[in-house]
Amino acid sequence: MQPLFRRLSYYSKLTDEDGKTLSGMSLRDHSYAPGEDIIRRGEKTSQVFVIKQGWAVRYITLEDGRTQVLNFMLPGDIFDLQVFLDDEVDHSVAAVTKVTTTVVNSDSILSLFAQGSSIAAALWWTTVQEEGILREQIVRNGRRTARERVAHLILELHRRARIVGDAGADCMELPVSQILIADCLGLSFVHVNRVLRGLEKEGLIKKNKGVLTILDRAKLIETSGYSEEHLHLNGPPRRLSFMAVAE
Repeated sequence: MQPLFRRLSYYSKLTDEDGKTLSGMSLRDHSYAPGEDIIRRGEKTSQVFVIKQGWAVRYITLEDGRTQVLNFMLPGDIFDLQVFLDDEVDHSVAAVTKVTTTVVNSDSILSLFAQGSSIAAALWWTTVQEEGILREQIVRNGRRTARERVAHLILELHRRARIVGDAGADCMELPVSQILIADCLGLSFVHVNRVLRGLEKEGLIKKNKGVLTILDRAKLIETSGYSEEHLHLNGPPRRLSFMAVAE
């Protein structure tokens, strides 16, 4: 549960005792091969999962086989808290790399919310952040150019990976294929490839053996119009007096 602890700690200053509480909520681990579904659209589940290791993708496949990637899921991401309201899943989640998930005791989560703990508020924040990412996805695909979309996604994924300690200051492992990026951004594989080559040729990024390095962050931000508002990284508002505010 360490990736989840790191992620939640970015929002709220959690204690070592909070870390022990999170660890105690873990029931069992499951491993998935690349391409294997973790949950499928239409299935019923009462389980909450945390990605412990690896990258996954949240997606919907249309009747004709076309796929829309909704977002990428990184270590520390939790899904799906919606099981407390509706046990039928409205999307699918599949492993991109080899993925290890932890099944979380859902009753323990409900107890945290009943107690009004810092962990509960931080878990609530994860749903707010996810909604922000999905809203930004709508804007990105609906109004940004192909070049802007690709640059924006790179910056977003790097920031998210950085939060849980899976990225350096300007580099990260990017294990997703250009086909998945295309399915995420509503572009063709050829178009994504062309944009990535263009960004690399201009000296904004560098790709080497699955590692992406941001060479000119300022230019990439200017190119994409990227900001971090949708990630809600400013910590809890002061009115949540029961929470310790992260520094």
